[in-house]
Amino acid sequence: MEKSEVLLTACQSAEQFSACLWDCKTKNVLKTYKNGGPAAPKSLSVVGDYIFTAEAAKPLLHVWPLNSQEIDKNIRLVLPGAVTCLAVCPQNHYLVVGISTKLYIWQLNSGKLLSIQQRHYQPISCVEISSDSEYVIVGGDDGLLVVYFLADLVSINHSLLNQKNIGQVEPVYTKNDHSMPIRDIHSGSLGRHSRFATCSADQTVRLYTLSSGDNNLTLVFNEDVTSVLFDSPCWNLYVGTNSGIVKQCSLKNPPRSLTHHIGRNENKDFIGHKGKIIGMALNFSNSILATGADDKIVIIWDILSQQISRQLEHPAPITNLKFVPDFANFYVQNLKPQLIFKPLERNVEADSDNFVVAQVQNEDIEFSDDENILEKQLSRKSLEEQNVNLRIVNSQLYRAALEISKKYHIQRTEAPKTNGC
Repeated sequence: MEKSEVLLTACQSAEQFSACLWDCKTKNVLKTYKNGGPAAPKSLSVVGDYIFTAEAAKPLLHVWPLNSQEIDKNIRLVLPGAVTCLAVCPQNHYLVVGISTKLYIWQLNSGKLLSIQQRHYQPISCVEISSDSEYVIVGGDDGLLVVYFLADLVSINHSLLNQKNIGQVEPVYTKNDHSMPIRDIHSGSLGRHSRFATCSADQTVRLYTLSSGDNNLTLVFNEDVTSVLFDSPCWNLYVGTNSGIVKQCSLKNPPRSLTHHIGRNENKDFIGHKGKIIGMALNFSNSILATGADDKIVIIWDILSQQISRQLEHPAPITNLKFVPDFANFYVQNLKPQLIFKPLERNVEADSDNFVVAQVQNEDIEFSDDENILEKQLSRKSLEEQNVNLRIVNSQLYRAALEISKKYHIQRTEAPKTNGC
């Protein structure tokens, strides 16, 4: 039987590897990715045929082809500062990075810096992109939660678009419910219809409706919480704690009150770690839970029995872990990735109408003479102009649809009730 998924991990030491690929069924190391330094927390991602990590305490992104343990030296991604967290949209088009108190958004294929946002007054601690790429959820050490439309963040700064001159985008909503730093955010897999959860150093986990920002439930724990995770249908919530215990909370029968204090023996506990939980991941069938802690161990749990299946030892405290599909490209000898990456720009071109079209490698296209090169340049210029115009029109249509939807919703809710209804 073929393996359908593998586990990708990283830790605070890069002596053996910067990232490691594991077969959870056998504890075998399938691949190691080296010479990228220790990976910063919340920075490990698979983008097309590449693995991305940000080097801890350095303004660098490192990129490995899936089949190679060596960094791709042709791709050099330098950032304005050290990364605190990053996320890539599911379609691999946009890179969202937290650097100190600022949020940066790049188009990956062109390297174009599309937006810089600053709503936080303390460093950004975590960022999450919804499964449908509609929302960007940002949490900070100031306890502030900010939710944006990704479409607003990546819109070209044009006079016809609804953006302020300074380039700041109005969030969909902001929340200041947490009184201490937000440690983790996780969103469900149902797009705009999902809920998302936040956990904070104030010993609370809060559940929100993604589209509206309504706070559906607040869970209060008697110890510090460090990590939070939903299963796919949002039926169970897993909460990692400072003591190393992972608590499983059922959401099928939630408490009747909006604020609920979790008792010691109220939920299922996964007990095995001897240090603070750093991160958690569920496999695609929601039957296996992987947890990483600062005790240098990743534990693989069978959720139904709550028993430990495997323990994966690391040379240092864990920083990242995630299940990924067991791609065939992990094992091929010759791999030519389809995506092309350009150096990341450092400034937003606020008054520029230029836009670099995303590129993919294609072996069947060759331009060898001046005529073809000129034809290619003219075609590209035409595409850029069309792209700008389409993005402006799409943004206007999107705004108009939102206003119509709001007006229709208000009319329905305010419609007078008739007798006998």
